[in-house]
Amino acid sequence: MLLKRILLLSGVLSIAGYCVGIYESIFLIPIVFLLCVLALILLWAVSCFICTRFVNMKKEYNESSRLYRFYTNCIIDSLNQLLRVKLRVSGKEILPKEKFLFVCNHRGAMDPLITMGVLRNYNMGFVAKKEIYKIPIISRLMHRCFCLCLNRDDIKEGAKTILKASTFIKDDKASIGIYPEGTRNTKKEMLPFMNGAFKIAKKANCPIVIATIKNTEVIMKHAPFKKTEVFLDFVGVLDKEFVGENNTAQISDKVRAIMERSLSTEKSSI
Repeated sequence: MLLKRILLLSGVLSIAGYCVGIYESIFLIPIVFLLCVLALILLWAVSCFICTRFVNMKKEYNESSRLYRFYTNCIIDSLNQLLRVKLRVSGKEILPKEKFLFVCNHRGAMDPLITMGVLRNYNMGFVAKKEIYKIPIISRLMHRCFCLCLNRDDIKEGAKTILKASTFIKDDKASIGIYPEGTRNTKKEMLPFMNGAFKIAKKANCPIVIATIKNTEVIMKHAPFKKTEVFLDFVGVLDKEFVGENNTAQISDKVRAIMERSLSTEKSSI
């Protein structure tokens, strides 16, 4: 939406400039249009940079911010347009009304952003690796949008992150996403699950939404010359009763079985 509005505004400004006599040659309209596009993109980028300077990375934020969500959604939509991502989403009708733990297979770097864009009405946050927090601007926006840094080298810090994520869900502040495989995996078979990821749902006493994603690993290879169809399918929900009655290993096995069944169905239909 942001890029479309920038292009539209640039078109209006370039044509208006010709009509009011700011420049006389009609052949200058395309040049003025491009300059307007670049100027507006630069202006937006500067405003985003300045805004994120006010985010304190050492502070824990417990309230949602519409401003930072707006910037995050603009970046997500712009990246999807620039990288020519065509989203195919199915199964959203099974999503619970209450906050939940979201789990999915992990194929590419765009997975969390694409999911946050699709689930923007659910105030979505993610548990992310600490390396993500080294990316300028993005790291500050993530920190302000209920995303949490997971330090897998420090057990105590990891436990604090799990507890914080469960608190966000329990207090109805945000739904939290995590990838049980622990890292990106472009192979046909999923990696072993980290059962500790499901402690979030146990502590929050919340449903688990299960999804599968496909084709995000080839976005960067295709862009910008080739469109990439990305499939995000919501394939199951484990209710609070199931989560409460089973341990993390049992929950993990159930989630994996649902994901594998969905992925095998996709393969057989191709």
